[in-house]
Amino acid sequence: MIALLERWREQLKNHLAAILVLLFAVQPLMDICSFWLDKLGMSTAPTLLLRMLVFALTALIGFCLSNKKRYYWGLAAICAVFFVCHAVSCMRAGYISPFADLTNYIRVIQIPIFALCLITFLRADTQSYHWVSVGFAVSFAIISAVVLLSVVTGTNPYTYVDDQMGILGWFSTTNSQASIVSMMTPILICMAYKSKRTWLFAATTVLACAQLYFLGTRLAYMAIFVSIFGTILVAALCGEVKKLRCGMLLLVAVVCVLGVKQSPMYQHQQTYSQFMEEKQTVLNSMSADRGTTVTKEEVQNAEEGNAKLELLHTMNQIYCYYRSDLVQRFGVERVMEKCGFSNDVSQMTAARKTKIIFCELLMDEMPETSRLFGIERDAMTYKGESYDVENDFHGIYFLYGAVGLGLFIIFLAYFAVLIVIALFRNVQKYFTMEAGAYGMAFLLALANAYNTAGILRRPNASFYLSVILAVIFYLTRIKQYPETQPKGIFALFGKKKTIKNG
Repeated sequence: MIALLERWREQLKNHLAAILVLLFAVQPLMDICSFWLDKLGMSTAPTLLLRMLVFALTALIGFCLSNKKRYYWGLAAICAVFFVCHAVSCMRAGYISPFADLTNYIRVIQIPIFALCLITFLRADTQSYHWVSVGFAVSFAIISAVVLLSVVTGTNPYTYVDDQMGILGWFSTTNSQASIVSMMTPILICMAYKSKRTWLFAATTVLACAQLYFLGTRLAYMAIFVSIFGTILVAALCGEVKKLRCGMLLLVAVVCVLGVKQSPMYQHQQTYSQFMEEKQTVLNSMSADRGTTVTKEEVQNAEEGNAKLELLHTMNQIYCYYRSDLVQRFGVERVMEKCGFSNDVSQMTAARKTKIIFCELLMDEMPETSRLFGIERDAMTYKGESYDVENDFHGIYFLYGAVGLGLFIIFLAYFAVLIVIALFRNVQKYFTMEAGAYGMAFLLALANAYNTAGILRRPNASFYLSVILAVIFYLTRIKQYPETQPKGIFALFGKKKTIKNG
């Protein structure tokens, strides 16, 4: 039996390259399948089951290949114990759908489990890092081809459907797709920068930045400049400046700046600002009979009786108009207090702010354990509309409480600490073009997670975050670096001798 397992393990090692490339290729293909199933009015359950199967097979392969299985058992124990605590807390509040809650939980824990499996793959075969790079290229090629096809065939669903702006391609979730391309871009540009083919570098840079530009989100637009100027800075620090390629990067940045007013991002923001101004005009007219606005201090300082009732009556009209569902669910005074009695329409009607307030008020009604272990996602639905928040870190807190958020932050912080320790030990050795690219990708992932719900609870985007974390571990703990002389700016501070490996 042991001999059979060893043979199977060797077979997995021999096919690890194919497994890694397939793992990358299947990610956008599952997204495309989900898009068309939804477009045709069919259930997306097949792709959900496929994702679960891919996840389970990856975990099984990682476990079989690992020489340190205690880490798998330890991670499984932490995930299981936490879910039991979370489930008990949900039972106290009245469980609505345990199965849906478990499914949602599996989506979140995919990040650490995928990261652990990918670290195992990188340990098992010295060529795995190369195949990760190939996987990124394959995944990006599929995404680019699909985006072009959607434009050519007129089947692009638009990033902003109401305004018919932005090119999304055959993908369903705007923030997730923007996060995926944002994370990929610095890595792809770095890979192409180090290649010997100038045309490949030019094509990769233009394709990646064009997708970010036409996606139309502010974070995607920001990622263009983070990737471009970050790559130039890292190249300068590492002594790998190539004037022609840096010039190409600057040219792309200039084009994106000059074309900002023609970008879907700018046009959407202008449309949104105009819409908010119109709403603010309506709100101001609703309270025009008072001649002044109502402040939080006015309401709090008003004595009980007619004065306070008059203030509340004025605000009641406004909040019942703009936040009717929240008022019906929690009562007007609780909603007004949570909003700080604001009469800023951009704050009152902002979808993200509204959902955070809903979940805060909901958590106030729950048992105290909910603050520690969270509440189920189905509890965040009212009148058929989901108020699951649109910010990942807020979402982790509401779904899994302070303990869940703390565990997740510790997990992410571990990789940040690895980077700091490596640079502190030997910055000349560890600060490379690859390290800079993955560092930028990590920062862009965190920015997207903080501002959107596009990564931590989305299995398509979270996969790429897991890859980034695994590569950070590889670059700081596994990779064997050759003996080199200090380069770039580090040569000014380095000693005139070779750097010892380790």
